[in-house]
Amino acid sequence: MFGRRPRAAWLTGLAATAVAAGVLTGTPANAVVGDAAKDGTYPFTAKLDIGSGKRACTGALVDPQWLLTAASCFADHPGQDKVAAGKPKLAASASIGRTDLSGKGGQVRTVTELVPRADRDLVMAKLSAPVDDITPVTVGSVAPAKDDTLRLAGYGRTKDEWVPDRLHSGDFSVDAVEKTTLAVTGKDGASVCMGDTGGPALRATEAGGYELVGVNGASWQGGCFGSEETRTGAVETRVDDLHSWVQQIRLTALYEHVTDVVAGADFNGDGRPDVAAVLDDKNLHVFYTGPDGKLEYGRELWNHDGSWGRKRAITAGDFDGDGLTDIAALNVDGSLDLYPGTKSGKLGSPRSMAKDGSWKTVSKFARYKADDSGRDGLVAIWNDGSLYAYTTAADGRLSGFKRQVWHDKTWSKKHLTTADFNGDRRDDLAAVSQTGGLGLYTGNAKGTFDYDKAMWPDESWGGFRAVMGGDFDGDGKADIAAINSSGGLYLYPGNGKGTLGSRSPMWPSAS
Repeated sequence: MFGRRPRAAWLTGLAATAVAAGVLTGTPANAVVGDAAKDGTYPFTAKLDIGSGKRACTGALVDPQWLLTAASCFADHPGQDKVAAGKPKLAASASIGRTDLSGKGGQVRTVTELVPRADRDLVMAKLSAPVDDITPVTVGSVAPAKDDTLRLAGYGRTKDEWVPDRLHSGDFSVDAVEKTTLAVTGKDGASVCMGDTGGPALRATEAGGYELVGVNGASWQGGCFGSEETRTGAVETRVDDLHSWVQQIRLTALYEHVTDVVAGADFNGDGRPDVAAVLDDKNLHVFYTGPDGKLEYGRELWNHDGSWGRKRAITAGDFDGDGLTDIAALNVDGSLDLYPGTKSGKLGSPRSMAKDGSWKTVSKFARYKADDSGRDGLVAIWNDGSLYAYTTAADGRLSGFKRQVWHDKTWSKKHLTTADFNGDRRDDLAAVSQTGGLGLYTGNAKGTFDYDKAMWPDESWGGFRAVMGGDFDGDGKADIAAINSSGGLYLYPGNGKGTLGSRSPMWPSAS
């Protein structure tokens, strides 16, 4: 029993058992001896077939296109926990959301890339295409405690099946929490068996769901088919302390695909503007801004249907005054749609924001508080060089009222964004000129704008692809987030007086 042996001794013995079993069978050691999962249970769980039947493992979907599983599943030799980054040496496929493997439910993808974690038996596995209609499991951020109960799941052996065709799960008690691992023991005869490696260790949440805190590793395999062992202990690889690492990998795999169709606003309710972006897959994603100004991947804001490829530009704000962030989208045909924010975090069904499709000759537009209703409106540059502001009605549609906010038709700007850059509680405009200068146009009491100053000392902004205004670093002063010509996203902090400080990158690097 675990309690009668020093920790180092039983871990060594356990690891040796796992390696030996893996060598004999040609698969990484470790299915869960427990209850057969009901159809649709733990749909984020994946069955991994590696090397066309040579190895079998389990994993968890943590992103529409990424699994989290054990590195040892892909190692050159079973039992090793190191694997090279890049394409797997053995062809691997993943069946996600298929509780009964003999059925046709769920989705099947190929594993195309591995990103291993250096300090533990863990790897992020990229899928050939996003998995639709299956919600990824959330990676927890709080460590399990001794005596906590975790639910472990896997497709490996059971007590009486060599190759089961159904997902099984069981409850395990946490015996000890180490730096990178958890020691657990099965309850009511539950055990981690061969084929369960990489499967999810789940903690119940107050909302009634589960979050991922570990993945299955080595075990004694007590009660597993073909094993005479009676001990049901196992070692789980911790992931609760790797939330940021997982998010960064998700992000770095996506940011090079960001297009120029972006908008800055608070989409997760933490008070900081985030970045919504249409990727080159023609879908709308959001990247959340952390306290340090760095971004992490958030979620898709709309169904993964490719419909956002028809958007020419987007801007974000609370256009209907309900306290939730909406998106106004300008379509390539000149129509303007409102996608209202919802409490679920995704966008609601669109409705026409303008009465006709006459916005085809708008060159640039941005969120702008055009009246004192509390709702956001719009400001738009038309192809003739005129600049107009538009108010919204209670349903978020344009009210029909507009006013010219610049005295002539000289607004041939490359980019436009809004925020209170000088601290007077009025929206100002930051605009990039055709020569590359970044100018500040301050809002006045008349509801129009006055040119104030250059926000940047040179005319180096001409090659930028997009600019977004907002307090991204949370210091109470409006900043600008800008995508440069090479796709880098940088934060230029505002000083509250209308000029900007030295830039810092917003895309984090995976490490």
